[in-house]
Order: sequence, then structure tokens, then C-alpha cells
Amino acid sequence: MKGLVSKVRARTTKTREKQASKASSEKLPLTQSPFTGMAIAMILWVLSVVIIATEETFTSPGENASFLPLAGMSILLLAALLGTSLGLQIVKPGILKQNSRILLISIISILSLASVRAILFVNSQFAFLSDDLIIFIIPLCITPLLTTILLGSKTGIVTGCWNSIAISFLMGGDFRVLLIGVIATTVSAQTARNVKTRTKIIKTGLLLGLCKFILVFSETAVNWQTSEVSTVLHQTITCIAGGLLSAVVVLILLPLFESLFRITTNITLFELTDLGHPLLQRLAIEAPGTYHHSLVVANLAQAAADEIEANSLLTRICSYFHDVGKLTKPDFFAENIQLEENPHDNLPPSMSTLVITAHVKEGLSLAILNKLPPPILDVIREHHGTSLLSYFHHKAKSQLEFELGQAEDASKNGQTKLDEGDFRYPGPKPTTRESGIICLADPVEAASRSMKKKTPGHIESMINDIVLTRLSDGQLDDCCLTLSELTKIKRSFVFTLTNMMHGRVPYPEDENRDKQQSKPAPSEQQKNKSPDKQNNGQGPEN
Repeated sequence: MKGLVSKVRARTTKTREKQASKASSEKLPLTQSPFTGMAIAMILWVLSVVIIATEETFTSPGENASFLPLAGMSILLLAALLGTSLGLQIVKPGILKQNSRILLISIISILSLASVRAILFVNSQFAFLSDDLIIFIIPLCITPLLTTILLGSKTGIVTGCWNSIAISFLMGGDFRVLLIGVIATTVSAQTARNVKTRTKIIKTGLLLGLCKFILVFSETAVNWQTSEVSTVLHQTITCIAGGLLSAVVVLILLPLFESLFRITTNITLFELTDLGHPLLQRLAIEAPGTYHHSLVVANLAQAAADEIEANSLLTRICSYFHDVGKLTKPDFFAENIQLEENPHDNLPPSMSTLVITAHVKEGLSLAILNKLPPPILDVIREHHGTSLLSYFHHKAKSQLEFELGQAEDASKNGQTKLDEGDFRYPGPKPTTRESGIICLADPVEAASRSMKKKTPGHIESMINDIVLTRLSDGQLDDCCLTLSELTKIKRSFVFTLTNMMHGRVPYPEDENRDKQQSKPAPSEQQKNKSPDKQNNGQGPEN
């Protein structure tokens, strides 16, 4: 009987889950619907076919035979698009659920294809390059460079291969274009994934030009002739010019795509590494304790991010700004209290909790006013999660028990129950690995200040307690940090803190220092000499 009931319950649960998923999919807005993503992909395919077939369709519209190759090319292009979608699903599964990312990839691909068509049209009108050279100047690297910088190297490789296939169709099915495009895509994904400066993009363009030249020279060397020396020289110049052209186009389009799709690249983050930012300057002057705390958290978090191969630059920049909300009431935070009297001594625990937790909202307001990128806003919002302010919670509980009297009898009657949610941060919990690292580095740095014995063993014990508390409290449930990564993070924290808090050998006291200071200096002794002795017995100077 129990087995039958359990089966019925399982079926009921599955039915409810299906109904809930169906209801949630029905309520999705148009911009988040999967059908919108499919429609964008179909528009990409249609526009690609139109751009590729523009010349043949309009130069010979009356020839029915020309539509058969066009239909075959369209089918092959559609197959390539389906393969690209499967590739994206494998290397980066979540990207196909974001219609904004699908739109971004589609726009980049269309712009790249249209630029090649424009170059071919201009060359057909003015004939500034021969057919053998035009292949090497076309900007094959626009799509892989842009997608790698904006969306990551894995996405850059997949979309770059799609772009190479489409451009090879545009160039009449030339295999050399496909080969050069695939190799240029691979090089772009490798060299541009950690780009932090705009000059690095130019260097990447030069490198891509040299890679194309190596391929061209290898092909020419197979059937080498003496008369081809000048041809190879022209091809070299054309390849380098093509690489530089791709880099320049990327530099022009990159800020536009960053602002339109709210993407923060490493280039934008690197510009924020300057500690002369107005918010950081205010923090250094008005809340110096918080400023120093943020710098130490940045060192801890960056080292931990390097250990688990997260974005260390993003982690460091977010650590700089994660506590800027404390600028509103800096004297209410322990690291900035200069006076002997603690301002929280005159406040009830509930009011102190409101003051402390308000720095998250205040930080968001300051960050928005100073136009900080979205990832920094997310970390400011998430770096405390929904964690408990245990000090004020315990203080409130103790005060309540003291006021009620006879704490044991009152607790039995349920009169000392305190709503724990009133002493928690509003959240949300960290949603990225970088935010999760900062969520751990922040309390670790704060706790290290109050340690009496700062030995490696005590530091490791303190870090283990903090990480275990955050983990058991569910603060790391949404940030995709694995247990092995948490182990690496703890090990990194121990190493960094141990090096920061290392002791120094005390200098020995100089017993003769007081005696030496009581004696006049040699210069003073010379001044006390007689003028005759100062001038070798020749009399005073005039």
C-alpha cells in the first residue's frame, strides 16, 4: 500500500512540475522567449544568404539555372548555422537562452559579412587590388576578435568558424579563405581573451596578419618560381594591412557594443585600476579604515581568483568598490571608529542593524551616480548575501532576555523568540564566482584584524570557520563554486594572509644611544673651536 501511495505522489509531483514549467514558459516576455532567439537566428541566415547572393541575383535575374546553386548554398549555410548553434550549446550552454547574446552574435556576423561585400564591391569598381590579393585584405578577424573580447574565447572560436564558412561562400567557395579564417579564429581566441588595453588589440591584428602571411607563403612555396618574389612581398603587405584593418574596426565597434548590450570588458575594467577614481579618493580621505580594508580584500580576492582561474581583474576592481556605501556614515563601522566611544553603544541593536545594512543600498546609489559598470553593481549588491549580523543579533537577544528576566522560564514560554530575518542583509546571494570570492574575502580580512595569535595555524582555523559558516548558511548556493575550488580559495587566503601578517625580528635596544645623543655632534664640536684653530692659526675670516 505504501509503495502505491509513493508512486501516486511521484506522479502528482511530476504533473505539478510540468504544469509549473509550462506556466512559467507561457509567462515569459517576448524578449526572453526561446522562439525569439530562433527568429533572430533565422533572420541571420536569410540576411547572410541575401548578402552572399546579391551579385549573382541582381546581375542575372532572368537565368533560372542560377537559383539551383543558390538553393544548395542556402542549405549548406543553414546546416553550418545549426552546427554553430550546437557548438555554442556545448561550449557555453547558457548563451542560447539569452536572446540579447544571440542578437549580438548575429549583428557582429552580419557586419563582418557586409564589410567583406563592401570591399569586394569597391574593388570591382576601382580595381585597386588584383583578385589574388583581395583575398588577404578582407577583414576575416572582426567576428572572432569582437566575440572573444565581449563573450569569451569559446564563443569566439565557434562564431569565428561560422563567419569563415559564410565568407568562403561569399568568395566563391575558396578553400584558402576558409583555412585562413579558421586559423585566424583560433589565434584570435587565444590572444584576445585576456586583452586589457587597446594597444593589445592592434598587436593582435599585426599577429593575425603575420599568421595569414605564413599560410600564404607556405602555399606559394609549394610551387615556387623566381618571378613570384614580388608577389610574395605584395601578399605580405596585404596580409598585414588586413589584420590591422580588422583591429581598427574592432576598436571602433567595441565601445558601441559595450554600451548597447551592457557588457563590461577587461579593457573597461583595466581603466578602473587607477586608485585615483573619485570614489576611491573620497574613501581614502573620509573612511581610511574602509579604504585599507578594500585594498587588502582586493589582494586576497585576486590571488584566490587566480587559483581557480576566475576573472582576477574583475575580482580586484569589484573589491575596490564593494564597500563605498560606508561613505555615508563611516564612523559607524568598526574600521573607521577613531574615538573611544562606540556610536553603537547608544543605539538599540535593531537600529544599528539598519545603519550597517544600509551601506549596501548607499553603495549602489553612489556606484550608479558615478556610472560604474554593471558587474561592480552586482558585487556591491551581493557581497554580503543574506548573511546574519551575529553581533547585533546576539546583543538584541541578550537584551531581550535581560528585560524579561528569568530567561529560562521565558524561553520555555516562547517569549524570547527573535526574528532572525530582521538582523540579516537584504541580499541577493552571490551569483558569480567572483562575487562569491569577495563574499568570503570580506569577512576573512575583517576577522584577521581581531586575531590575537596570527600564526599560520590560527589563520587557517579562522578561515575554515568563516568558509564553513557561509557554506552552511547557504550564501554560496548560487555562485557555482565547487568544493575543490573552495579548498583552493582557502589555501590561497591562508598563504596571502600569512605573508601579510608575518612578524619582524625586534631590533636590539642601543644602550649607548642616550650617551651618544648627550654628546655634541662633530659639527658642533668644530663650531665650538676657536677661530684660530678653525683657520689653521691664520686668524679669523673676514
